[in-house]
Amino acid sequence: MTILILTGMLVLVGVLVLYVLELGRSRRLLLKAGNAKKALRSSEELFRSIMQNVHAFILLIDRNFIVSRTNYYDITKAHRPEGRLARVGDLLRCNNALSAVGGCGTHELCKDCPIRNKIEETFQNKSSFTDLEAVLNIRDRRGDVAECETYVSGEYMTIDDKEGMVITVHDITRLKRAEGELLKAREKAENADRSKSAFLANMSHEIRTPLNAIVGFSELLASAGTEEEKTQFLEIVHSNNDMLQQLIADILDLSKIEAGTLEFTFSEVDVNQLMSDMEQLSRMRLGEKAAVIQVIRETPPEDCILYTDRNRLMQVIANFMTNAVKFTDEGSITLGYKACADGLYFYVKDTGGGIPADKVGHIFERFVRVEQHKKGTGLGLSICEMIVRKLGGKIGVESEYGKGSTFWFTLPLNGQTTRKQGTEIEGKTNL
Repeated sequence: MTILILTGMLVLVGVLVLYVLELGRSRRLLLKAGNAKKALRSSEELFRSIMQNVHAFILLIDRNFIVSRTNYYDITKAHRPEGRLARVGDLLRCNNALSAVGGCGTHELCKDCPIRNKIEETFQNKSSFTDLEAVLNIRDRRGDVAECETYVSGEYMTIDDKEGMVITVHDITRLKRAEGELLKAREKAENADRSKSAFLANMSHEIRTPLNAIVGFSELLASAGTEEEKTQFLEIVHSNNDMLQQLIADILDLSKIEAGTLEFTFSEVDVNQLMSDMEQLSRMRLGEKAAVIQVIRETPPEDCILYTDRNRLMQVIANFMTNAVKFTDEGSITLGYKACADGLYFYVKDTGGGIPADKVGHIFERFVRVEQHKKGTGLGLSICEMIVRKLGGKIGVESEYGKGSTFWFTLPLNGQTTRKQGTEIEGKTNL
C-alpha cells in the first residue's frame, strides 16, 4: 500500500513538473509572439511612414494590372473608392482610362499605351524597367490635377506564388523645367558671348572708318593748294567727326544700358515746345535737301505737359528724324503726337524709300542697316527701343517699301520708368 502511495505521489510530482515546464514554454512562446507582433506592428508603421512621405507614387499590382496596395491615396488625400480595385490607368488618371466605360485596358487606344505595353513586356520576361518617360495627369497634395512629365519604373516579383510588380512613378516636371531653364541660360550666355564678339568686331570697323577719314583728310588739309580744296576737306573732316562723336555716344549709352546705369532725369516737359524745337533742328539738318523736302509738324492746339525725361525723349525723336532725312530724297517728313489709350503717341512719318519686308521685323536690332552704303552704325534704333521701354512705353514701325515709313512710340502720362530688370526682348537684354 505504501509503495502504491509513493508511486502515485511520484507520478503526480512528474505531472506537476511537466505542467510547470509546459507553462513556462507557453509563456515564452506567448512572449515571443507578442514581441513578433510588436516588431510586425513597428515594421508596418515604418513602411506606412515611408510610403506616405516618399516623393513618388508606389503601386503594387498583379498580373491583371489591378492595384492591390499603393500610397497614392495617402499622398494625394484623394477619396479611396469603395468596391472594385482600380487598375494602373484608373489610378494614374489616364485620359483614355477615364473616358472608357470599363476603365483602364478597355479603351481602343490602350493597346498603344507605352506604360501598359512596358508592364506587359516586363511580366512576360519576368524582368524590370526604369525611367520610362510618360506624361500623366498627376494629383498633388492639395488635390489639384495637372499634366506632368514623369519617370515610370517597374520591378517584377512573386508574392505568395502569385505574379506581381512594384511600379514607381516620379514627377520630374520641375526637373525638366529646371533643365530647360539651364539650357536657355546656356544658350543666352553663348548668344551674349557671340554678340560681344560681333559688337567688338563691328565697333573696331566702325570706329576706324571715320577716324581714318579724319586723320587722312587732316593731313591733306595741310597740303591743300586751293581754298576750294580746304573747304571740301574740312567738310569731310567735320562730317566724319560728327559720325565719330555719335558712334562714341551710342557706345557709351549701350554700355550704360548693359550695366543698368543709364540715368533718367524726370521733369515736366512742354511737349508742343519740344516738338517745335525738334522741327527747327530738323530744318537745320536738311542742308541741300531743304529745297526738296518739306518738314511738317502736327501737334494739338492745346498745351500738353508730360512728366518724363526731356533729353531722352529728344534723343528718340532726333534719331527718328535723322533717319527720315537720311532715307528721304524728296517729299515730306512729318513729326507729331496725339493722345492714345496708353498716354501719348509720337510719330515721325516720311516719304522715303521705306524698309524691305524682310528687315522690318529686325529694324530695332543692333547693327541692322537698311542700306549699307548709308552712313550710320545700326545702333541708334536699338538704343531708342531700350529707352522707350525703360520709360514704360512701346515702340514700333510701319513701312511700305518704296513708299515711306512711320516710326512711332508711346509714353505714359505719368512718366514712370519700368522696374523689370533683365527682361528678354527679341533676343536683346532690356533693362
